[in-house]
Amino acid sequence: MESIQITEIKVNGKCVDIYFNLSKGLEKFFLPEHHFFTEYTFEVTDVPKSILVVPLLLNLLPFSWLVDCVIWLDEIDEDFYNCIQPLKTAFRELHSNMNFGGTLIAAKRVKNSFVFNNQALQLFTGGVDATTTTIRIIDKKPILFNTNGWYLNQSDEENKVYDADVSAIEKIASSLSLESYFVKSNFARFIISSNVDKEFCNDKNTTWWFGFQHSMAFIGCAMVAAYKFSVETVYIASSYTFGQYIICVSDPRIDNCIKCAGISTIHDGYELSRQAKVKKLVEYHNQSDMDMFLRVCSFNTKNCCECEKCFRSMLALIAEGADDLSEYGFYFEGDFLDLLKTFITKNAMELDSNHIVFWNDIIKDMKDNYENLAHKDVCDYLLNIDLEKARRNAILNHYKKDWKEIIKRKIFKI
Repeated sequence: MESIQITEIKVNGKCVDIYFNLSKGLEKFFLPEHHFFTEYTFEVTDVPKSILVVPLLLNLLPFSWLVDCVIWLDEIDEDFYNCIQPLKTAFRELHSNMNFGGTLIAAKRVKNSFVFNNQALQLFTGGVDATTTTIRIIDKKPILFNTNGWYLNQSDEENKVYDADVSAIEKIASSLSLESYFVKSNFARFIISSNVDKEFCNDKNTTWWFGFQHSMAFIGCAMVAAYKFSVETVYIASSYTFGQYIICVSDPRIDNCIKCAGISTIHDGYELSRQAKVKKLVEYHNQSDMDMFLRVCSFNTKNCCECEKCFRSMLALIAEGADDLSEYGFYFEGDFLDLLKTFITKNAMELDSNHIVFWNDIIKDMKDNYENLAHKDVCDYLLNIDLEKARRNAILNHYKKDWKEIIKRKIFKI
């Protein structure tokens, strides 16, 4: 049986370095360093190693189930150990067309406990889902916690996107009189996702990152912060909603299983559509007269106002009667409708099946709320186009324009 053995956990101030050995058959799935790190914005020397290892384990467990291997380690938090089997069952339900094996063997289980001093810690990005959850639990004074997992080395390397994330989230936290903390890690890199996809995911209509890893990695880091600050519950905002059967690892059946040192997890807002969340944000903005500073554009220093996610978010705000989009963190020059038409003409290929459901929900809401819209021209335009046809046309134009580059990429891939 293939195996992963966690060999060393080194703690230095705010940094945790974990090293592991792999059996030969697993080496192709990992970077050669066999190293996982987390670098927090707070000291972690007083956090037990049985807790500090949880972020790594929440990345490795789904992998071990997929490849049917054993994870060996010295010690593990008892509450976390007890949640592994329910978590594995939840993964089986989510991925009913896949087989899961594997196991975890720890030399020692540690019962960690403490007195709760804070009610909530929330995984926070500044996006629509996360900001809605913050508003919903604002009376609990949640600690806002942001993760960034795209680092190869534990270092002081400069990263403009990360710096922009920190600045924006600190600004939001300050406006709400909340605390905010951050972690940098290599959790999105230390496993070679393309190799996992090729062997296990591509023929199952899923991916390692989307179907198995991302929210597990986020919650794992959040558990360390929750222990540090004696928090009772970790909140993660839902990405999808009840009634949408999307095979995404951030699912209430999975997230709500995760427990550690008495800390529980809540997958929040699953009963709300994305549009219902935006409605809450607009209502909160109107009642509090406070700018929302939404941050929806991944891997950018600001909302680009050009990508699908930015347009989806701006349209959702317009559907709820929002007028000045700069009050929500979207800054652009020119007329919004002209920008939208350009996006539909050139980039509608971004409207895949996972995203077009949101657009249809938005258009329906615009139509129902037509009398209250500040941008009725936008609604009129969207009601008279076929998004599926626009996507097909955009893909066709892409192939016509960039066929040489496409062929070149396919040749080099082979």
